Amino acid sequence: MTEVSLSDVSLSYISLSDLFERQVRRTPDACAIEHDEGALTYAELLRHSTALAAELHAAGVGPEHVVGLDLPVGPRLVAAMLAAGRLGAAFLPLDQRDPRSRRDHLLADARPAAVVVQDGFLAPDSPPQRLLDRVPSVASPAAYLNYTSGSTGEPKGVVNEQHAIVNYIEAAIAEYRLAPADRQLQFSSIAFDIALEEVFTALGSGATLVLRDEDFRYEDVEDFLRLVDKRGLTVVNLPTGVWNQLGRALRQVPHVRLPAAVRLMIIGGEAAGPDAAEAWHAAAVHPEFRIVNTYGPTEAAVAVSFAELTAGGPVTIGRPIRGVGLVAVDADLRTVPDGEIGELLISGIAPARGYLDRPDETAARFGTTADGAEGRWFRTGDLGRVRPDGLIEFRGRADDQVKVRGGFRVEPGEVVDALLTHPGLVEAAVLPVDLGAGRALAAFVVAVDAAAPPRAADLRDHLAARLPDYMVPASFTPVAAIPLTDRGKVDAAVLRALLSEVRSHPESSGSVADAVRESWAAALGGEPEDESADFFDDGGDSIAAVEFLGQLRSRLGQAPPLRELYRAPRFGDVVRQLTQDPTDSSVTAV
Repeated sequence: MTEVSLSDVSLSYISLSDLFERQVRRTPDACAIEHDEGALTYAELLRHSTALAAELHAAGVGPEHVVGLDLPVGPRLVAAMLAAGRLGAAFLPLDQRDPRSRRDHLLADARPAAVVVQDGFLAPDSPPQRLLDRVPSVASPAAYLNYTSGSTGEPKGVVNEQHAIVNYIEAAIAEYRLAPADRQLQFSSIAFDIALEEVFTALGSGATLVLRDEDFRYEDVEDFLRLVDKRGLTVVNLPTGVWNQLGRALRQVPHVRLPAAVRLMIIGGEAAGPDAAEAWHAAAVHPEFRIVNTYGPTEAAVAVSFAELTAGGPVTIGRPIRGVGLVAVDADLRTVPDGEIGELLISGIAPARGYLDRPDETAARFGTTADGAEGRWFRTGDLGRVRPDGLIEFRGRADDQVKVRGGFRVEPGEVVDALLTHPGLVEAAVLPVDLGAGRALAAFVVAVDAAAPPRAADLRDHLAARLPDYMVPASFTPVAAIPLTDRGKVDAAVLRALLSEVRSHPESSGSVADAVRESWAAALGGEPEDESADFFDDGGDSIAAVEFLGQLRSRLGQAPPLRELYRAPRFGDVVRQLTQDPTDSSVTAV
């Protein structure tokens, strides 16, 4: 039990650090973290976090301060999370793959008391500010600060409290039936709140947290499962987009089976595909194998509902966890009848305090019921309906917000604002597009010089220096003007009609180069500009690479290994590899 004084009020509460320390007392010598350089026991991790907490305290960190975590995923990052909690402070995890300019922007907005880096601490550029003074407390100290894409063009901070995240972690441990014998993979970006579930459900249950190697790339589902087997994982937690993609690949190799130790897959972040659920169940070996689907926005502590997905069963987001309400409401926040679609409203212990330094936006999305019976509520902007059996179906968004690349939430307006800082553009629009590798973004741009618009590679580089990679569009289409509807809104239907139609049949009617070009477009949403086009510079990532190679195999019966694509990612390189001697080992056939 942690005690902290906020203003004139003394609060006693259970923190994430308390959950961990409770487990240390139970299993001090058990393995807490396994990483590429070794392992730490629960007792060793406690010593690291205790020492780090003392250093942070000496640096002036106290209750309601923010501690920035600007370091790679590893034992020091986990220890820093625990150390912040011991002091009543909130941590802000930063993804090292994000541009330096974005990380600096988030730190400037968060105004931390200290920033933890790999070899020490960085002093803040401006005086630290307590979160309590910027977003009033609800019930307990702040636990962590996450940023979500902002409709005004700027990312906005969300303050989640200890009582909410602890309630979720305890509910998740029970739902997942986690125990010290389990080994769970830390897979997601540390800036994605699913990563907090991965870390703290393991450390709160006595399980081993297995850190994913930073340079690990998987070629296909077989390669991924080899890693799972090598690490002895029993629990695999994946963003739904990754899970969907691997599930599609699994259907193409029906002989492949999951390692026998894998008893649970946890997914969350976007809509799950029923075909993927069937494929994973068909490949399962463990007699008690389960798939649990989770749902929850950044503005609630990780997730608010669980649903078990069975082969051939309905795909839902399930029922709310303990202490949380989840209902579909109309515009006046009245519950709609079961079976009707409404906006999903979260109530109870889960909703965050609100948005950092944005009282108007906080008031518009958060509130408290008059009688207090349901506690605090949050309007999600998601649509859903309650089925007759009480399970809840997700039905998309009620606004322009989209989820891309495995579940990252993006306001297209933020991407448009970043695009318009390019001197060669006067107007832009950004829309979601469904690709074989998942949902991504497509940009449409109006150039200052219509005869010579900026190259897609230049626009991609411009955005990559300002935005995380998942917010960089997969395609850039020059247009004479952004079309509008009669009501003055961007005409999405007209813009989507301008996109190149992705061919879905498996065989190419043209040359090898045509097949590579078609597969490139299927994975990235746009064709390569020329032979020098780089797959990864054009927006590709490991998930898109799996899709690209799968498209090639379906069209040509062969594809280069993923390692060759990383070694030689240009369009011309891929064509040359596929037109060389077919007995060459650098090309694999189906």
